[in-house]
Amino acid sequence: MDSSEPTSVCEPDVSREQWQVLEVRWKSILALEAGIDSMRQRLEGTRSQLEAAFRHSLTVDEKVNALQADVAQWNKAKNRAHYTLPKVKEFVHRATWALGLPERKKLDEVFKAAMETQVLPSDIEKLPERLDSLLKDRQVLSAHGTAVDQECRNISAEIQRTLRTLQNNAAARVRDKRDTMRTKGKHL
Repeated sequence: MDSSEPTSVCEPDVSREQWQVLEVRWKSILALEAGIDSMRQRLEGTRSQLEAAFRHSLTVDEKVNALQADVAQWNKAKNRAHYTLPKVKEFVHRATWALGLPERKKLDEVFKAAMETQVLPSDIEKLPERLDSLLKDRQVLSAHGTAVDQECRNISAEIQRTLRTLQNNAAARVRDKRDTMRTKGKHL
């Protein structure tokens, strides 16, 4: 056995291949956690953008010249952000909390100790079940984060689209009014 192989005084019947399977599961969990953390950071930024979009108000010219239908669409889009923000906060909280779970910390210690000492843990028969449970939990959290992220992107795009439409239509009404006034002034 080479020096990179974990060995166990308590469980000599655990093969190198079995341990490698466990390491692959652990590394999959770490990769998912890295993705979840990246998504958490992105959603924290998205939350700020949605909060700003929700609080955005129209200029006086936009208020005066905007079509009521455009204002209604824009307000509807902004209200969707209001109902999505708690989902973002909840995901950020869960993603942060997930790394601090005692079970996760124990597994991290087990793998670090096994790598450093090359000695497998005495309760290795429970390890696959613990890893599978943690992996499933991370997969569910990742899927939840992906759904929230997609919903936020859609809402943000809708807010921007409805605001642009409102602003373009308000500017067009201003131009039409100006052109009408110029035309009336020529005929007098």
